[in-house]
Amino acid sequence: MLTPDEFRAHYLASGSGDKPRDHERLDLIRAVLAEEATWAEPQQQVADGLLAAVGKDRVSSVTEAPSAPRRRWPVVVAAVGSAAAVVALVFSTISVLDSENETLLAMTGTDIEPDATGQAAVRPTGSGWWIRLDLTGLPPAPDGAFYEGWVWSDEGDGVSIGTFHLRGAQEPVILWSGVEMADYPSIWVTLENEDEGPEASDLVVVTGRMPDLPEA
Repeated sequence: MLTPDEFRAHYLASGSGDKPRDHERLDLIRAVLAEEATWAEPQQQVADGLLAAVGKDRVSSVTEAPSAPRRRWPVVVAAVGSAAAVVALVFSTISVLDSENETLLAMTGTDIEPDATGQAAVRPTGSGWWIRLDLTGLPPAPDGAFYEGWVWSDEGDGVSIGTFHLRGAQEPVILWSGVEMADYPSIWVTLENEDEGPEASDLVVVTGRMPDLPEA
């Protein structure tokens, strides 16, 4: 395998018809990634120079880039790399965050999990009903099992609205319903076995019921 210096010399010495082959480029990438220095923080002037160059490239109307902020390089890289994801997340949730048509309902544990309690926040959106569960006292689902949310009609029909297991940090659970909550006003959470079918089990652990509904 070519060392980085050997690769550079080979590349610079080659003519337009004798560029390094693909496997040589891959070898260089592997070598560079394996170097400890690759992951070290560069000198501040290097980071400043690159940031200034990026600024000139992004703003064509500015003839001289302003001084780059002095900050740790890994933080800059992380911020640039995550910017697109942050923008996508903001726009994907803005309709939910802006909605004022939110209904809150109490969630209570059954005899199976009497210590479970919490509330559900329900909002109509353009793609269905957004449902957020804030629960306490409900233990994580055991290995080989999971919790499943349902909306249930008074006629005894249920529609799944998502699954979760609570095996991480305590945090809200976001579920979605594609059917009208007026027709399926009850929210249930069941404990399901991974080896069983898609039907709701008899192990209902938390229940709640919608009060007056907002206009969809």
